[in-house]
Order: sequence, then structure tokens, then C-alpha cells
Amino acid sequence: MSTDAAASNRRVPESDAAIALTALALLLGATCLLLLVLALRRMIGRHEEVVATMLQRYDHRLAEFAQTLSDALNQTLPARITAAISGTPVDAPPAVEGPDHSNVVRVLELAREQTAADAAVAIVGTKQEPILATVGLSQSEVAQVGGLGVPDYRGARAIQVSFNGDDTTPSDGNPIRNGLAIPLLDSTNEPGMLAVLTRTPDRQFSEIDITSLENVLSITRPALETSLELREPDPVPDRDPLTDLYDRPAFHALLDREIGRARGRREPLALLVLDVDRLTTINARIGHLAADEVLATVARVLDDVCGPRDLPCRIGGGRFGVLLSVADSRDAEALFDRLQAALRERPLPKLGVVSFSGGAAELLPKDDATALIVRADAALALAKSSGRDMVVTAAKRPTRDVA
Repeated sequence: MSTDAAASNRRVPESDAAIALTALALLLGATCLLLLVLALRRMIGRHEEVVATMLQRYDHRLAEFAQTLSDALNQTLPARITAAISGTPVDAPPAVEGPDHSNVVRVLELAREQTAADAAVAIVGTKQEPILATVGLSQSEVAQVGGLGVPDYRGARAIQVSFNGDDTTPSDGNPIRNGLAIPLLDSTNEPGMLAVLTRTPDRQFSEIDITSLENVLSITRPALETSLELREPDPVPDRDPLTDLYDRPAFHALLDREIGRARGRREPLALLVLDVDRLTTINARIGHLAADEVLATVARVLDDVCGPRDLPCRIGGGRFGVLLSVADSRDAEALFDRLQAALRERPLPKLGVVSFSGGAAELLPKDDATALIVRADAALALAKSSGRDMVVTAAKRPTRDVA
């Protein structure tokens, strides 16, 4: 009896120990399962965080790429224009027979430089009575190109033209191969063509070349049409519906008027060209509708800081121009400083401080409207390429008198 009781007493502790071990194993299993669940959740959360970070970086790089592409399309610093910033004399354009073609030749020279083409041609009118101007072509090539007339664009921005080179092969054996043509005039009554031509057999003109030609015409077309007596300046300046500033046609009409006044009164005149920095990035971040509100806001700030005789205009997109009568480049720089300070005091939601780059130029004795705009645009391009949020001044004049 005593032996059996002792054996029974030993089984009880052994049974309790087994239960304790089982409970401990279950507890450890539950703990492991919990840790596994937590690890999975953390891993999934980390994965989501990585994906979100990658998408954010992708959006940022896409916006940077769009901005870089936009900057490349708007790059306007050929050696000829850069020389104008320092006042270095440039070669005079070739003479053209017939009516006053100085503005036409200026357009051709700019078009050829902006597209790195070998020649350029402008045709206005029909085949029977065309107005023709060219640079970089022989007499036989002029006859060949002039005989083509103005193409029917049918709404197209540009037309690629090919030449076989058999009819008018020059003595050096390097004929015109390809060309790119865009409409020259706004007028529907007078057909016109601006074309750039290349002698390189494998050269193909690109979207960048089309945009470059359009940029050239955007600053020269009004003066060109006036010089060809195809248009009269609008006496009533129109307003841009988004910003309520003077619009692009009004800008060119006002510029011609102010240059005439400055010449007649022997007073100085300055032009300040402004461009919103990284507008392409802003469009990518907040959308075009919200970006339009940004343009309207900065336009109001610009209007507020302008003086009573200043004429602020919206040239297009995020680009603005201010005509400063009885003022020189120092006054234009002071206006830029006021605009810069006002924008820093008014950060915008989701964007913070919006900045401008500026190019200033004052009227020189031999300037016409095109020359003044080209020098201001060249200075603006230098400000953009030098880091933005700054103003660059082209070819200062020591006195305030205008010849």
C-alpha cells in the first residue's frame, strides 16, 4: 500500500509539469504567431512606404524632366544674341532688293541661327506677285525656292519640304536637301511662309526647331506685318482675360508707340521681360487650372508694384513684359527688386514663394522694337541659365538720353 501511494504522488507532479510545458508551448506558439503577424504587417507597411516613396520620386523626376525639356525648348542664347548682351557689334544683315525688307531679313537671320540651318527664306503673296527674301541661297536656288510658292498648311503647324538637288546643284556640289516651313503671317488674306533649309542630307528638323521658329515669329511678326503694310496697329489695347494685363498684340502695339514717343521726345525707354520660374513644374504639381490661378495672382502682384507710367503686359504663358517710359535699365532692375520682395511676402498655398527671372534692356540709338525685344530675351535666357530668381541687364547705356 505504501509503495503504490508513493508512485501516485510522483505521477501528480509529473502530470502538472506536462500541463505546464504544454501551456508554455502554446504560449510560445501564440507569441511566435503574433510576432509573425507583426513582422508581416511591418513588412507590408514598409513595402507600401517604399512604393509611395518611389512614386513620389518618379513624379518629382518627371516634373524635373518636363522642366528641363521646357527650358531646352526656350533656350535662346546663340553666340550672336549673347554678343548683344555685352554690346559687341554684330555683322550687318545682307541687303535685299525691293521694298524695305530690314525686318524680313532680321527674321531670317534669327530663324537660321535658332535652328542651326544653312539658309532661310520668307515668301509673302501668290506665285504671280510674291515678296521674296532669302539668306544663304544662290541666285538659282532663290529661283527654285521662290517657284514653289506658299504651301497649303490646312491647319498644320509646320510642313517638312524635301528637294532632290538635281535642278540647281551649286558649284560646290552641296545642294539644299530639306526644309521646314511654318506660316509667316497672322493675316488670312496674305499667304506667307517662313522656311529654314539645310544642305545636310540626313538632317531632319524636329519639334524643337518648330518651336524655335514660332518663338522667333512671336516677337517679330507684328513689326514684320507693319513693315509690309499688311496691318495697322490697333489703337485700342486689348486685355488678357486671365490676368487683366495688356495682351501680346497690345504689347507689340504699345512697344511701337512708346519707341516712337521716346524718339520724338528724346526720352529713355526700358523693357523688362519676366518669366515665371519652373512653370512647367508648377503645372505638373498642381495642374493647369490651379497654375492659371497662380499666374493671375502673380500678375496682380506685378500690377501692384508697377509705377503709374509703367505698362505691364502678358506676352504668353508665364511670360510678362513691362514697358517703362522715361526710364532706363536701372529703373527696370528696381522694378524687378520690388516684384521679388512682394512675392516673397506672399507665399502661395502648396507652392510657397513663386519666383521670376528677368531680362532688362534699354532703348539704344539704333534699336527698333525687334532689337530691343531680342536683347531683353537674351538677358532673360542668361538669368534662367544662371540659376533663376534674378535679373540680367543687356547693354547698359551711360546716359539717359536717347538719340
